[in-house]
Amino acid sequence: MAVCLLRLPVLVMTAMTFTSAMNQSTSEITCVFIRQRDGASRTEETSVSSKISNVLEDLECHLNSQGAENIYEPIKKVEANVFEDIELRIIMNISEIISCHCFFKEIQPCEPSLDSDNQYVTSLYFSQIRETQAGKYTFSVISKNSNYTIIVPVLIRSKPGKPYFRISEKLDVIECISESYPQPSVKWAFCRTPEKSCLNKMYEENGEIDGIQKVQYELHQSELFETYIWCCAANDLGRECTSLFTIDLSERRAAPSAELLLKVGEPLLIRCRAVYRNYKFRINVSFENKEVQQNCRFEGLEYQTDHSAIRTQYMFTPAARKGDSGRYTCSSTAHPNQTALVTVLEKGFINITDSREDFEIGDEEFCFEVNFTAYPPVKCMWLFSQKTFPCKQSYSVDGHSISSKFCNHQHRSGIYMFYAENGDTAMTKKFTLYVRRKPEVTMQLLFKQISCIADSYPASSWVWRHCPDLNSTNCTEEIKEGIQNFLPERRSLGSWISSSILDVKETATTFSVECCASNLVGSNCRKSFINMSVAGTVSSLPDNAALCVFAGFIFLLIVFLCALICHKYKKQFRYESQLQMMQVIGPLDNEYIYVDFREYEYDLKWEFPRENLEFGQVLGSGAFGKVVNATAYGISKAGDSVQVAVKMLKEKSDTSEKDALMSELKMMTHIGSHENIVNLLGACTVSGPIYLIFEYCCYGDLLNYLRSKREKFHWTLTDIFKQHNFSFYHNICSEQNSRKGAHLEYGVNTDLYGEDELKATQTSQNINMTSGPNGIALCSEEDEIKCASRQMDEEEDFCVLTFEDLLCFAYQVAKGMEFLESKLCIHRDLAARNILVTHGKVMKICDFGLARDVVNDSNYIVRGNVRLPVKWMAPESLFEGMYTMKSDVWSYGILLWEIFSLGVNPYPGIQVDANFYKLIKSGFKMDRPYYATKHVYYVMQSCWALDSRRRPSFSQLVSSLACQLVEAEGAVYQNMKKNASPPKSNNKTNPRVSKAEESLLSPPLL
Repeated sequence: MAVCLLRLPVLVMTAMTFTSAMNQSTSEITCVFIRQRDGASRTEETSVSSKISNVLEDLECHLNSQGAENIYEPIKKVEANVFEDIELRIIMNISEIISCHCFFKEIQPCEPSLDSDNQYVTSLYFSQIRETQAGKYTFSVISKNSNYTIIVPVLIRSKPGKPYFRISEKLDVIECISESYPQPSVKWAFCRTPEKSCLNKMYEENGEIDGIQKVQYELHQSELFETYIWCCAANDLGRECTSLFTIDLSERRAAPSAELLLKVGEPLLIRCRAVYRNYKFRINVSFENKEVQQNCRFEGLEYQTDHSAIRTQYMFTPAARKGDSGRYTCSSTAHPNQTALVTVLEKGFINITDSREDFEIGDEEFCFEVNFTAYPPVKCMWLFSQKTFPCKQSYSVDGHSISSKFCNHQHRSGIYMFYAENGDTAMTKKFTLYVRRKPEVTMQLLFKQISCIADSYPASSWVWRHCPDLNSTNCTEEIKEGIQNFLPERRSLGSWISSSILDVKETATTFSVECCASNLVGSNCRKSFINMSVAGTVSSLPDNAALCVFAGFIFLLIVFLCALICHKYKKQFRYESQLQMMQVIGPLDNEYIYVDFREYEYDLKWEFPRENLEFGQVLGSGAFGKVVNATAYGISKAGDSVQVAVKMLKEKSDTSEKDALMSELKMMTHIGSHENIVNLLGACTVSGPIYLIFEYCCYGDLLNYLRSKREKFHWTLTDIFKQHNFSFYHNICSEQNSRKGAHLEYGVNTDLYGEDELKATQTSQNINMTSGPNGIALCSEEDEIKCASRQMDEEEDFCVLTFEDLLCFAYQVAKGMEFLESKLCIHRDLAARNILVTHGKVMKICDFGLARDVVNDSNYIVRGNVRLPVKWMAPESLFEGMYTMKSDVWSYGILLWEIFSLGVNPYPGIQVDANFYKLIKSGFKMDRPYYATKHVYYVMQSCWALDSRRRPSFSQLVSSLACQLVEAEGAVYQNMKKNASPPKSNNKTNPRVSKAEESLLSPPLL
């Protein structure tokens, strides 16, 4: 369960409204508490202004301590209910922020953004907050001029935790402890069951720890001999009781239970009790038939008026261990022995009993019921239609079996969910409720047909009848001819739509009919008085003529719509290369114009004879053109044949599309070549259609490549060696000399597989590390690596994918984009589908442009008169139509997410609708993908800064990824060196994994 989700929203309108409401407070730090009022969902469609007026509350943060560090604390408390959506927002009217972190159990970076008043804003958002998230949240902010610490305690309102017992230092006093907020009241009860009417006594001592108010009550000597001892804690949210675990030899069995469950570290307290007519008897508690140590127990004796005596013996352990599990026996010189089982668990559990999940009811009373066992006690709730309902629990006599009922369904069909959690686990159980209801019938007149539709559950059957007149209640003559009954259709859960049509063949001008729908619940009818002279003047025409007129009208309408759509399509969608070169005309990022290459001269040195091209299969096809595989003879040197990809327009292309393709050709000749872009090899522009000849990449696009390798992913090469008992090792070492200079040149010794020296770790330690403006670790230029020079093909690389490969892919794309950035070129559609993979796992950035079927590709959403890759677009591109190098950086962050999720579609489960655009505006970021380390995820987050000025450049990204590559490669090959010698026997025990490699093998928390 996530502690919290750190978000970086730029809610400009909210901040402006709040600033106005606070009367332009001049405080450096303002703390705001935002509550989702009445449990409304954050996606609920409500106006921004109503939200602001309803849910914002100033916590009145004040300067509590001043010195080298300014410490701010709120005057007002943050109080939230369990499962409520809340947000903490810190508004800082301070100078430029250098770093910002949030502390709660672990440290997380926060990235403040500027609002319209040039104030920094950072937010902490909790979705359905849990009790475990109560405590103090500390924001540590370092600015240019000073340091700030903001401490905000968060209190979670909940019913008391189950009370527990321990022995005080006095050894004759039992303490009962319960924790919750608000503070509970605790009472002792001495009855068989802890009813509120039971007699009680109370002693109290209060305290507070991390947002949970703790109450401690003592049970003194006079009450230690009671038969039943309960401790009950209560506040306005609920009541919880716990009985003192007692083995009573005067009873036939242990009461209230012969079994006690505990978790490691919890106090263990067992009472042995016996009553006898002679006080001289003795009692004793033993564990697994061994005497309990004297310092772990104490005894008590009380004389009764009838000359009998009560003896008790207490066995106490402050913190239970696994070894304390077992059987505890209470023995006496005057009673038979009794034994109880104590189980000490490593962690808690919730076991829900299997039961029926689908229910169909009528008007009768009905309740859902869940039976389960759990330890520690659970917090639970019921959910229906995005609303939560309280959960009441009842315990069995033995105290282990628990049940919860939900009756407040108000006879509404749908899916109901039971949710339970304790500190260690969470469970859900779904129920489906179908509510039977009689049909609701509507009737319509359609030319010479009468249609009836019924909404019901279960589905309805139909009967048609003639009526003497409209007011008649005696419609008895059943109609059996001219009826069409259609198969029922399910509209939603618990709703069936049944329909029936009656063809009217009456010769009379006026008549009345009735349609009746019926199911198990009942029936419903509708009558209609039909006047054929008025009901359908169309019916005066012959049937065939009416049909022909209608069909002709529909045909003309379809032709007109098709012509209109084709015209609009031709008008709206024109071919334009995604790659565009910019000319900066001002000091700001958004002050630029696109370079128009139509007036540039084409250098004929790129011209290639079209007769030397032998075409193969089509690699991609779109609205404007296609890319075809071809063999080019003599394009590199005479006599050689090379596989190439040829980009061309479709046969019926217009002048504007030809001009656009020529402009792209001129731009590519102007950009030049780089190992990580799909380079132009030549062109055919004379005496025929325009062909642009590019490098051919044999493994297709990166997206499909990643998806095809999911089953072959290994965190490191070492994993592969382990699986094959290191049988690959000698093969690799034997090829060592042939690979020098051609293997991964990570800025380390190329003899990475050598047997004499392994310098990867030393090299990684010698890298000069600096920090960029976004906090990203940078490597100095002399340590630059050349991941793209990898020449191993698929066979040599075992046809697998490793974590280092993913880092290498990311690095290569960043290198290619760094090159384009240096040329003032922006891509505008950077995504895994636009990266090609070739021999040696080399990445090449391409522009599918005219060869992508954007009409049928779900990644391209219609906005206005264009189709856009919305999920990859930066906010400024999405909402303002502005593209810069920094908008490509945002897209690169999405591409990183695709790489380290092995080709999962971004924002999984989120539809592109109004809520999606709201999420992007608010600063929503995707969670860390499964195969990404925290360092890689931090790079992604830096790319997704809402303020484009705070995003890194591609040069900074290249340097950061270079450092991570060197560290990963060094750690893995050092481990390989340790395990260099293959096993001498068939022992399958794996070698020890290094700590550095463990960090790569551990899957991240999503």
